Amino acid sequence: MAELDPNRLAAFDDNGETKPPLIGISLLPSAATLGNLLSGLVAVLCCLLSIRAAYTPFEPQTVHPHLQGFFPSYLAIGCYLIVLAMLFDALDGRLARLTRRTSEFGSQLDSLADIVSFGAAPALLLLTMLLRLSRPAEGPAVVSAIEWRLGLLCGLVYVSCAAIRLARYNAENVQADVAQKKFSGLPVPGAAGGLVALVLLHEDLFYSVDGAAAWAGAVRWVMLPAAFGLGLLMISRLDYVHVFNVYVRREHPPSRLVWLVVFVALLWYWPQGFLTGLAYAYVVSGLVLNAVHWRTARTTSRGLQSARRSDTA
Repeated sequence: MAELDPNRLAAFDDNGETKPPLIGISLLPSAATLGNLLSGLVAVLCCLLSIRAAYTPFEPQTVHPHLQGFFPSYLAIGCYLIVLAMLFDALDGRLARLTRRTSEFGSQLDSLADIVSFGAAPALLLLTMLLRLSRPAEGPAVVSAIEWRLGLLCGLVYVSCAAIRLARYNAENVQADVAQKKFSGLPVPGAAGGLVALVLLHEDLFYSVDGAAAWAGAVRWVMLPAAFGLGLLMISRLDYVHVFNVYVRREHPPSRLVWLVVFVALLWYWPQGFLTGLAYAYVVSGLVLNAVHWRTARTTSRGLQSARRSDTA
């Protein structure tokens, strides 16, 4: 008689019915996913701290001027936490493949973390910024009631589209090589990067740059249609390149290190502007590439039709 494996023995409850077996998880990828989730949660906490700071008198703390430029407000800190969540999100998949412990559990946990960090948190950062400026503790309102209502609508659309995008990704769950090189629709972290970058740029212009209040107002008006458009791009079928799998994982010539140094220098010099440009370069790249593919396919189709007509003639 074969010896029974104790790890495969089913557990029984008090009624003698079989309990479902416990699911084993991989520690490192799950820890990175939880880092993603907690970064988004602390970003939500920064929204609450921003509201408290706007309506509660407090003693200003002495901060190094360069750090003050990086973190002019609680909302700016929340934006950087979303960037940290993106790093955790990129790390968990790499760790899962490195340890060969990819699983359905990890995929579901990742989506639950993403809806907090890249769905709810960016929308709350946007709405907190508008709410704080629409009802200031002192002085006239900077944001009108109409702008606040439009912002609320765009934020709701953004969160709804993020949830639909994540649910669609889980339902399709394509594991083909093509799926590892591109996304169908703007990925949720990319959309969050686009929205958070504008909030971060607004906070920098509004608090750190003298005489830039008008520019901050222009960023606010761009932010509302951007949130709406990013939501629609998430649920679209436009192809977006998987940046890490296509550009980061492959080998590059040593000359590419120069570009890396340039990127780091720009990030240090003006992180708000650099992150905004980087985020929307990715967003626009999908539109441009799909337009080129559509035009190429249309030209090819016309060429085939012309060839068929000439053959029949």
